Order: sequence, then C-alpha cells, then structure tokens
Amino acid sequence: MGRRASTEAWVGRAVAVKAWFDASFPGRCVRHMYDMDGRNRAITLSGQAFIALIPLLVVGSSWLSSSGDQQVDDLLIDYFGLTGSAAEAMSLLFASPPDATGGFTLGSFVILLLSIGSFSRTLQRMYELAWSLEAAPRVKAASAGFLGVFFMLAMFVVVGWVGHLLGPAGVPVQVVISVPLWMMLLRIELAGRATVEALLPAAILTTGVQLAAGWWTHLYVPHLIAIDAQRYGVIGVAFAIVAWLVVVAYVLVGTAVVGYELSVWMRGRGITATMMAWVGRVAPRLTRQEDP
Repeated sequence: MGRRASTEAWVGRAVAVKAWFDASFPGRCVRHMYDMDGRNRAITLSGQAFIALIPLLVVGSSWLSSSGDQQVDDLLIDYFGLTGSAAEAMSLLFASPPDATGGFTLGSFVILLLSIGSFSRTLQRMYELAWSLEAAPRVKAASAGFLGVFFMLAMFVVVGWVGHLLGPAGVPVQVVISVPLWMMLLRIELAGRATVEALLPAAILTTGVQLAAGWWTHLYVPHLIAIDAQRYGVIGVAFAIVAWLVVVAYVLVGTAVVGYELSVWMRGRGITATMMAWVGRVAPRLTRQEDP
C-alpha cells in the first residue's frame, strides 16, 4: 500500500507539473508548434526554398548582370565570405558551360513560377496557422503570397547590405529598419487580417532573432560549406545550403509561433497598449491603421 501511495503521489506531481507547463508561456508555444505540425512545415519550407529560390537567384543575377560576369555563385561567395576550395566548389555548383547560349525557356519560366508559387503558399499558410487564421481566399492568397516572397527577399537584401556596410555599428540601424519591415511582411502574409498592435511584439521578436541568425550565418555557415565541400566535393555545397535553409525555416516557423503567443501575452497584460502609445507619439500614422 505504501509503494502504491508513493506511486500515486509521484503521478499526481507529474500531472500537476504538466498542467503548470501547459498553462505557461513556453508550454503554449510548444503546444502551438505541435498543433500546427511545425517540424514538418519547416522541413517542407526549406526544401521548397531550395527548389524555388536558388533558381530565382540564378535568373535574377543573370538579368541584373548585363555583362554576365557576376552570377549567383559570385553573390553567394561574397555573402558567405567563402575562400579557397569552398569558393571553387560553389562556383562549380552554379557554373554554366562555356558554350551555353540558350536563353531562359518558357517551360523553365513556368516551372520556376510554379515553384515560387508553391513556396509562397506554404510560407503564407504557415503564418496563417501560427496566427490561428483560416486560409485566405485563393486569389487573395496567391497575390499576397507572391508579394510576400519578393518583399521578404528585398528586406533580407536591404538589412544584410546595411550590416555588411556598417558592421556591428549598424545593428541599431538594422533594428530600426527591420521592425517596420517585418510588420509589413507579416501583414502581407496574413492578408491584412492583423492590426499593427498585434504585429508589433512579433516584429520586434523576429527582428532580434533575424539579426542573431544573420551573425550566426556569417560565423558558422562558411565553415560548414568548407567542411562539406572538402568531404563531398561540389555536392557538399548543396548539402550545406540545404542545412542552412533548414535552420532558416525553423527560425521562421519558431518566430511565427512564439511571436503570436508573445503578442497575445503582451496584449493581455496591457504592455502592447503602452508600446503603441509610445509609437503613436513617434510615428502617428502607424497607429491609425484599423482592422480590415
């Protein structure tokens, strides 16, 4: 009887601890992540990003470079700061044959468009689930999805360029730029179904995580690419890029979930209202936006 009572006591304590954790902020984030199948969504997002965004970079770099000298491998080598064998492997991965003169065919363009559309819809649906929203109407979702993808790429380029130009001293500038841009991006992805007040905590959180992930990228990813290139050759660069995209996808999914829960938590305690009052004094136009 004593052993049974002791077992029941431990079970009771375990149930109480589980109930406490489920009601806590971390517990709600974990439950939300589980309910939306965040792990599989991150993997799917990273795979579609590799299929869609890498060809998009190839096409974009060829269009932007009138001389044809700067290609996507040059952009990635410069972004990751690659040297030696890692830079050579990156160049080989994206190299075109010297006698290749064929243009970008209509079929290739259609495939690229479908790939970007699939990635944009997956990204948008992830944000909708994170914010507990129903799927937007098909036409509105498609337009918002495409706009969101290109807006995100432009935002990453601008914020990354500021960091590259100013170094550590540019972090405050990146924060000032990134917070409103993330608010705009989230509103686009949610098809305008969230207020500025709701998006502000999520935008601040995502900005901080984005900057931390950016510094991690510049510190660790070149090392990862160099190791994989040395072990596996050119295909190792592809492995490293996929691994990097997996981390980026987990960051996007995680910040979407935690950002929503943080928004709910802060609004419930009146913290967001105080922040919005301060924002209203600094930038009055931002606080005039109403719910759609």
